[in-house]
Amino acid sequence: MEDPSVKGNEAPLVSRDTLNLGATLTQPVGDGLDFTLRADLQRIGRTWWEPYNTTSRDPVSLLDARASLRADNWAVTAWGRNLTDKKYNAEFSPGGFLFRALPRRFGVEFEYRF
Repeated sequence: MEDPSVKGNEAPLVSRDTLNLGATLTQPVGDGLDFTLRADLQRIGRTWWEPYNTTSRDPVSLLDARASLRADNWAVTAWGRNLTDKKYNAEFSPGGFLFRALPRRFGVEFEYRF
C-alpha cells in the first residue's frame, strides 16, 4: 500500500545528480615506452537514505589518479583512490546502520601480455 507521506520525495539511495570528469595525458618517453597520467573527479550529489527524506548525505567529491609506464607487452601502473581521504558514509541500512566509505588507498599493478 502506498504511503502518502512520501509522495513527491526523492528516491532513497539515488543521487539526483552526479558529475564525472576525467583527463588523460599520454607522452612517449623513448625506447617504445609511453607514460600515461590519468585523473578522475567524481561529484556525487545529495543522497537521501530513506523514503521519508529525513536523513541524507551531503554531496561528496572524490579524486582518483593513475600513472602508467607502458611498453608493447608490459605495463606498470601506480594508482590512488579517494586521494583527498574524504570521510563519508557510503551506505545506509534500515535501523540506522551507516557504512563508512573506504579511506585513501594506493596500489601498484603489473601487466604482461603474452
